[in-house]
Amino acid sequence: MRSTPKTLLWFALLLIAACAPTPKRVVILVDGERRVVETQAATVQDVLNEQNITLGDNDRVDPPVFAPIARSATITVTRVQLKVQVVRQPIPFTRQLVRDESYPADQMRIVQLGANGTVEITYTLTLEDGKETSQRETGRSIIRQPKDEILALGTQGSLPSVPLTGSIVYLANGNAWVMRHSSGEKRPLTSTGDLDGRVFSLSADGRWLLFSRAGDSNSNGLNTLWLIDTLVLGEAPRALPINDVLYAQLSPDARSIAYSTGEKTPGAPGWKAHNDLLVAPLVVSDTVPLKPPQTIWKSSVPAPYSWWGTNFAWSPDGRAIAYAFANEIGYIDLTNRASSDNPAPRRVLKRFAPFRTRADWVWMPQIAWSPDSRFIIGAAHAPLGNPSVATDDPTFEVWALARDGTVNAPLAKQTGMWAAPVWSPPDARGDSHIAYGVALAPSDSERSRYALDVMDRDGGNKTQIFPTSNENGLVVVQVAWSPDARQLVAVRDGDLWLYDFSSGSWSPLTANGASSLPRWGK
Repeated sequence: MRSTPKTLLWFALLLIAACAPTPKRVVILVDGERRVVETQAATVQDVLNEQNITLGDNDRVDPPVFAPIARSATITVTRVQLKVQVVRQPIPFTRQLVRDESYPADQMRIVQLGANGTVEITYTLTLEDGKETSQRETGRSIIRQPKDEILALGTQGSLPSVPLTGSIVYLANGNAWVMRHSSGEKRPLTSTGDLDGRVFSLSADGRWLLFSRAGDSNSNGLNTLWLIDTLVLGEAPRALPINDVLYAQLSPDARSIAYSTGEKTPGAPGWKAHNDLLVAPLVVSDTVPLKPPQTIWKSSVPAPYSWWGTNFAWSPDGRAIAYAFANEIGYIDLTNRASSDNPAPRRVLKRFAPFRTRADWVWMPQIAWSPDSRFIIGAAHAPLGNPSVATDDPTFEVWALARDGTVNAPLAKQTGMWAAPVWSPPDARGDSHIAYGVALAPSDSERSRYALDVMDRDGGNKTQIFPTSNENGLVVVQVAWSPDARQLVAVRDGDLWLYDFSSGSWSPLTANGASSLPRWGK
């Protein structure tokens, strides 16, 4: 059969039609519209490009842009917007009830009015096609801290008055208090409520109190140093030109102040120690309270965990200052210093392994002097093994260390880390004794309550004076001896209690639930 030109043309057109791509029918749902288009595009992205549909960074497409287009398809474009919304909300204040010994018993008064704080909360909102679908908190900032409402319940006269020898000064609810001659004659020395308890040093005669006040939350300082005469009624504390102290103490004759400084830092523990030591002569006047200080130690004395600081204690004879690091107890001879450029050397009396707390605090021995200035006493970390390697072994002992190096011996073992031994003044026979804490759970002495024991200066005649069988132990070991060594005062569950050795009995001295740091002067 012979093909004609007309037949050949017909076959060519049919072949072209068979090879031509089939149009694809696509429905596009976008911006509230429904578009129906025919396209030869290969992928979703190609279709969007043909239709001049631009995607934002957060927009969502279903199916995804890389998906191929079938003969029929539906493409959904969801417009996604992220918005930031900032909302301020109140922080409700809380109510505190404190007991106040300067106010009649069972009467209530408002010490401080409460005020709500303010928090600024940042939310990120997700909107899909203009409708909010989710809300997520992405930031929170305290604009104003709430101010607690403080109510005081009077407890004045709720306890029987107990006669005292000398003066007891203590800290309660952020203020210094004094009781003289009897526990019924107590009065506040300050009223600001901001004593931080870092410095609380009473002169031996009970007249002068050196204390520190916490720095303002808006300032860069740790605290400020103040001095007050406890004998004068209504005496206003005097500010001293010393700030940012981690330690400060009046000299035995109350004519000088020894101190060590640090600086405020963000995060725990909130400070960084300079590990310096200075002594400033004190002039009791309204104009020039201090003369320029003498440098005993320059900054950055090397020690393990030096960022925490150093514990110090001035000897009763005024000629030396004991120190304690996390691994060492010794003293500084104040008479052996050539010049301010030649810092006083330290004499090491005992080295031991640092205690590894695995936390943001550092254990250091609390140290005290014997009344004759011959011995330093303190708790030492005493694990078996390498004495220079930090360990969390819970073994602690109370050691007596002779200033001249002739005696270096443990007086009490398995005492716990917070033993806080304190030497008494000489009694009527010229003997002195040591009060110290003993952990009721020695293997966990960090959290344990403590018994209170008394022993002779050589470690003999150990006697537990607290607790009895039906009492809990001490939360914190804070003890002060009477000037005649016939009594001592200790902190029991937030109040001061007096122990009389002749009667073997305890008597409560305070009823505020917030007493601490007792100091006893003549």
